[in-house]
Amino acid sequence: MEHDYSLLVENLKGRRYDEALREPVLSDAFHQSGYSDCLRYALESMVEIDASYAYKVYANSRRIHEMISAALKKRGYDVDYRYQGALKTYSNILLYGDVEIIVIKKNISEKPHQDMQTLALDLMNILSGNPSFKRVDYSDKTRIRITALKPTCEIDILPSIWINSAEYNKTKNEIYRGIAEFDFANKKVKKYLPFLNIARINSRDQHTNGNLKAIARLLKSLRADSQDQINLRDSEINALVYNMPEVEMAASPKKVLSLLPKVSSLLSKLATDTESFNRLLSPSEKDRVFSGRPEKQKEVKKLNASLLRLIDDLKSDLESRNLTLNSEIEYLEN
Repeated sequence: MEHDYSLLVENLKGRRYDEALREPVLSDAFHQSGYSDCLRYALESMVEIDASYAYKVYANSRRIHEMISAALKKRGYDVDYRYQGALKTYSNILLYGDVEIIVIKKNISEKPHQDMQTLALDLMNILSGNPSFKRVDYSDKTRIRITALKPTCEIDILPSIWINSAEYNKTKNEIYRGIAEFDFANKKVKKYLPFLNIARINSRDQHTNGNLKAIARLLKSLRADSQDQINLRDSEINALVYNMPEVEMAASPKKVLSLLPKVSSLLSKLATDTESFNRLLSPSEKDRVFSGRPEKQKEVKKLNASLLRLIDDLKSDLESRNLTLNSEIEYLEN
């Protein structure tokens, strides 16, 4: 086999480690199925993390939100706060994570880039030196990443501004409201509709028996465990899977492994067909997922390489059991 799955299973356990229980939180099927490490890694990586852990992350986020709000108010800021991230779709692979607090400056000057640089510096000033944070990092010059404690979790802070779409102006429904995020390292601005993206991912997942998020969690696990770093954000992986035809994703949960070759075919096309790669739409269908970032195409290729290795290993494992990827595989109770 290509991978050492005993090591990958340990990585999986590390992502699911409960600090209070001092043990990883895994499904009963993981312990009782009797499957190989290869099968357990693939199937357990797809399992949704219990929502009770999300509540703990949100409680931590709320404390940070309130601290930022009080400090910015003293500095004369007029801001809104919203949330996005893997927890908003429950497609996270970490027991505690991931969530992003969007800090949206309402009063914008004629130089929004300067406004965002100032806001980011003020946020760093507010957050740095706080003993409740293990780390405060702004190295990517887009969002500030905090490693918070009790529980240990990654929380991002995104300085942003509102972008009101024509649909929002017409309906005043915030699901159609967009934001702009500023990448100062690469001197780029990305405008998108995060709340519509979230809503459509949640809806599509319901229509595909939970398979959309299951596959997204597996791809995120492969990204996390790749020896060759794969530079794709959670939202980009969600968008990749969202672009699978709904009818192809609506397999029985017992046959979720049969979807992997189809997902690989999509990734292969995007990795080799630059026109398709550039055209790929976000779930909102209002912006290009990889617009202006051609370097991301090789990251899609690396993700597909990891998936292909897993597919080959699963085929070998299943063949020894007289099964195929299209066989019904019992794992979780449905």
